[in-house]
Amino acid sequence: NPHASRAGGEAPRAGGGALDAAIAAQMVLNLVEPQSSGIGGGAFVLHWDEAARRISAYDGRETAPAAARPERFLRPDGTPMTLPEAIDSGRSVGVPGVLRLLELAHRKHGRLPWARLFEPAIRLASEGFSVSPRLHALIKSDPILQRNAASRAYFYLPEGNPLPVGYRLKNPAFAAVLRRIAQEGPDAFYFGPIARDIAAAVAAAVDRHA
Repeated sequence: NPHASRAGGEAPRAGGGALDAAIAAQMVLNLVEPQSSGIGGGAFVLHWDEAARRISAYDGRETAPAAARPERFLRPDGTPMTLPEAIDSGRSVGVPGVLRLLELAHRKHGRLPWARLFEPAIRLASEGFSVSPRLHALIKSDPILQRNAASRAYFYLPEGNPLPVGYRLKNPAFAAVLRRIAQEGPDAFYFGPIARDIAAAVAAAVDRHA
C-alpha cells in the first residue's frame, strides 16, 4: 500500500533503520489494509545485523487465550464446528503478539523514538485516507462484516452499500488508541480500557453464536 510505503520511507530519512521503517509501515497497514495486517494479530521478524554478521528471529504469533480448553471448537452436542462457525463466533481470536514483538525488536534494534514511529498512522487516521480498490472489493465481498454493528458503521454507508473507491475514511478512535500506545507503550493495549473493550467484543461474539 503506498501509504504504508511512504510511512516506512520516512523513517530512514529521519535517521532510523529498517526496523523503525517496518514499525511505521505496520501501523499504517493496520489502518489502510485492516483485513490483512494489524496490532490485533501476530507476526514474525527476521533482523540482520550487518556489523555483527548475525540474524535475530522474533516470534510474535498470536497465542491461545489462558482460558482456552480442548473443547473450544465443539458444539454443545460434541460435534465439531464448521470453519465459518468457529471464525465468526470469536472463538478463533488469539492473544495478539504484534505489539510485544515490535516492542522487543525496537528495544534491541530501533534507532528512532518509539512514539515517532506512530506519527504517520496517527496523522492518516485523523485526517483520513482514500479507500483503495482492494479494500472496497474486500468489504463488498465479505459476508461477515455487516453482521457486526461496529464494522457495519465503519465500512458501509448509511444505506448499506460498501464504502466506494476514493471515499475519504477517517478513524479517530484508532488514532486515539495509537496515541496511547505511542505514549505509554504496549501495556496500554494489553491492560486497561482498551484490553477490556477487546475482550468484551470477543466475548459478545462468542455469546451470539453459543
